Amino acid sequence: MRIVTASEMRQLESTTFHEFLIDEEILMERAGISVIEAMWNELGDLRSKNFVVLCGPGNNGGDGFVIARDLLNTTEAVRVVILDEPKSGTARKNFERYVKQGGVVLKFDELDPKFVSNMISSADVVVDAIFGTGLNKPITNERYASLIEMINFYSRYVVSVDIPSGVEADTGKVLEHAVRADMTVTFGFPKPGHFLYPGRELTGKLKVANIGIPQQASTLLYSGMYLLTRDTIDRPQRPKWAYKGYFKRVYVIGGSERYKGAPILTALAAQRSGAGYVKLISTREVCNLAISIDPSLVCVSLENLYGVYEIFQEMGEGTVCVLGPGWSLEDSEEKLRLIEHLLKDFRGILILDADGLNILADRIEILKNPDRKARVVLTPHPGEFSRLTGKPVSEVRQNYNELKSFCAEFNVVTILKDATSIISDGNSVFFNVTGNSSLSKAGSGDILSGIIAGFVSQHMEPLEAVKAAAYFFGLIGESVESEGMNSSYELLNRMSMVIKW
Repeated sequence: MRIVTASEMRQLESTTFHEFLIDEEILMERAGISVIEAMWNELGDLRSKNFVVLCGPGNNGGDGFVIARDLLNTTEAVRVVILDEPKSGTARKNFERYVKQGGVVLKFDELDPKFVSNMISSADVVVDAIFGTGLNKPITNERYASLIEMINFYSRYVVSVDIPSGVEADTGKVLEHAVRADMTVTFGFPKPGHFLYPGRELTGKLKVANIGIPQQASTLLYSGMYLLTRDTIDRPQRPKWAYKGYFKRVYVIGGSERYKGAPILTALAAQRSGAGYVKLISTREVCNLAISIDPSLVCVSLENLYGVYEIFQEMGEGTVCVLGPGWSLEDSEEKLRLIEHLLKDFRGILILDADGLNILADRIEILKNPDRKARVVLTPHPGEFSRLTGKPVSEVRQNYNELKSFCAEFNVVTILKDATSIISDGNSVFFNVTGNSSLSKAGSGDILSGIIAGFVSQHMEPLEAVKAAAYFFGLIGESVESEGMNSSYELLNRMSMVIKW
């Protein structure tokens, strides 16, 4: 599913008006009717319900007038509250049509606050049509702020039109005050703010309505942003005749005295996601522990980092290497030389995780080495991405434009792990919304890196492997939600139930 920014949506609407001669009134009518249809589908029979429709001065308010007018054909229990007069011509027309049909209009400034709160609390449904996707500055007007607070405190059920009022469409940030919706009906395409927190939480159940923007108009705009769904991800292909050597070998290099379990989780995840051969290279203690958990793992114990160079000799083009899980920052200079060596001479897929990323951050420019042969996947959380970019966490978290630019500059595929994970290869951006806080624990990132490696080993392209791994790992988290909190190791046992071929 495509995602567009607020400005891209305006561009689509403008193209619809001027190139395809579809009037703005038609789109507004369709938008309003689509909200009515969504309410019928979600809430059942609307005839016995009473509604309060809160309309702002712009086109979002115009959508609200269409909704209110159409509701009058179903029930007389409809009241519209306005804070300011409609400013756009199309919104004004729909306001007048609503009034002509006998609709009740109340002016917020003329109402006692207690009357407003009682009206909102007694309504079965409150329709939020105050601000739409064009809002990009804080709500400082006390009248609007107080009304939004009343909606959140007194409402039984809130339907937001296009986006909850006060949520910035491109970022999901709250512009000082924002409506908390139970359902949001957006038009044409979803916006980033529907999927990025806190906007994602405030959106409630999201419905995407087709309001008649021509397909040809949509194809003229390449937004390059997509929502991952089951229908839009590839899955590993496992031919019935496939043998162990058909799949790419996976090497996991990591572990330390301090972090013994991380590389084991990565290796087990790679194995259980379909890799035919997984080799764990770590300390003797880590290897002994790994074999005691699963004897099928191939383990090589090393006394020091220099032994890794010998392992590199057997890592050819048909190889996947996960570097960094369980590493510490000790011997960081030597580890950085290992990374640099791999980037230059390794012809396979290199997945950098955990302290592998933190060490790389000290000399991120080595990714630009013109002699680089490795194809690189990075798996940072916001703190690690902050170190990679040299920018504050607050500036890079959920920042899909920053991620896309970073990937383009350094020619990497990156998943920025978060409640909503964002994936990019420098050309496109993908949002993943599967998962929950069951994954917010030590070790989950190690498992994700292993799943990515397992999928790449089955001849998936790195970008497609990352997308599929993020999506399915989120489903694994969802599958354990009802059972309470689980350890990361227990997530491994769910993999076979969720990742199916």
